[in-house]
Amino acid sequence: MTTARTMPVVDDANPEAARPNRPKQTGGQTANSAAIYSPFRYAATITCMGFAFNILLMWLVIGHLGLTALLDALVESTLLVLVMLPPLYFLMFRPMRQHIDQREAATQALKQAKMQLEERVGERTRELTQVSREARESLQALEETHRETMLLGELIELLQACRTAAESEDMLRRFGEKLFPALGGAIYLYRSSRNILERAASWGRDPVIPETFRPEDCWALRRGRQHLTDNDETGPRCRHLRPLPKSSAMLCVPMMAQGETTGVLVLHREGLVGQPAASISEGYRRLALAAVEQIALALANLQLREKLRDQAIRDPLTAIFNRRYFEETTERELRRAEQGGVHAGIIVIDIDHFKRLNDTGGHEAGDVALRRISLLLQSKARVEDIACRYGGDEFVLLLPGVSLDALVSRANQIREDIKDMDVRFRGGILSPITISCGVAIYPEHGRNCTELTEAADRALYLAKQGGRDRVLVAS
Repeated sequence: MTTARTMPVVDDANPEAARPNRPKQTGGQTANSAAIYSPFRYAATITCMGFAFNILLMWLVIGHLGLTALLDALVESTLLVLVMLPPLYFLMFRPMRQHIDQREAATQALKQAKMQLEERVGERTRELTQVSREARESLQALEETHRETMLLGELIELLQACRTAAESEDMLRRFGEKLFPALGGAIYLYRSSRNILERAASWGRDPVIPETFRPEDCWALRRGRQHLTDNDETGPRCRHLRPLPKSSAMLCVPMMAQGETTGVLVLHREGLVGQPAASISEGYRRLALAAVEQIALALANLQLREKLRDQAIRDPLTAIFNRRYFEETTERELRRAEQGGVHAGIIVIDIDHFKRLNDTGGHEAGDVALRRISLLLQSKARVEDIACRYGGDEFVLLLPGVSLDALVSRANQIREDIKDMDVRFRGGILSPITISCGVAIYPEHGRNCTELTEAADRALYLAKQGGRDRVLVAS
């Protein structure tokens, strides 16, 4: 009975798993294996066995072996081998050889496939690692961009809510540190004269850059575009940044709003001792461009609002507060005086014979006199006092927290100062200017702005009737 040989199962994913006890074969071992299973060795083995079997059979049959019997056995054995060898070769040895060759070829193919698969897995792993790293970098960049966008949006929102330039400067400083944490910086704005830029805000280390500089000192303002200067001095260096070390990296970005240059953003990074500073990154440059565009527009809107507000509450000729501001402020100060239990007084001032001044010197002379009186009233006013042009040639002063005697004394002092004032006009001096004053105090003469103003007006009218150049208290 022939026992069927169980062939090992080859796993495509792991071809060596089917032969756990067989060591890995190299190219030389494969050639030796093919030689071991050579059909010719099988044929030689069978021939020898045939000789031995035939001689053993003759000996058993005859009982002894002579020379003739030995020769007969050799001849018969040779004939047997010659007759049996071709069928054995074609029926057994050749298929076995083909099977061995096919198995070796399959093994080599599996090894080659395994190597290719490992290479593809390695390449795919490297690709996935690269994609994962790029995805992480992209996510970090998106998170940083989102943070910068949120900070910039919050800054613009706060700038739009600011009411004064001082508030906006504080916002710019605090958000400059957040937007550019690794850089020092400053924002310069044009003065109204347009010939000097003044530092409005700065952040980072104690800056050595100047408080002011001329527009021609900055290459960014000259060119109308950002100007980067690295430590390798590849480009010309702005004169206003010369106080910085030569190893610093510097960036200037002009601020444009509504087609007009309003200022410049300056960023700088200083290197370590004996080492040049790293260049300002492309990300910071893009952020600077986005920031200056929105900051410039927000500051332009703030300046416009301040200008409109000044126009609404200030007199265009004398630049002091107007009647509208006086009425709004007086109501607030009277409520504060009522809560604090203190007095508040007003002085209504009228220029004596102002029409005569206009007739003799012209309206230009009258305007000069109004401006000089406005300057004097502002110089004599305390911080809490408010000087306003009430209309025409009339002025009014609001003085919180004063007694009636102090109020009358202040009015007389102002009257004397204006009388002694020299008003120059066209190379000459105008005739002395005198004023009449009406004084009223809260709460004796009124409990609101209208009542106090009317009481002071009545006193002023009586002062004019009484000869002018005098102060009268409301009755």
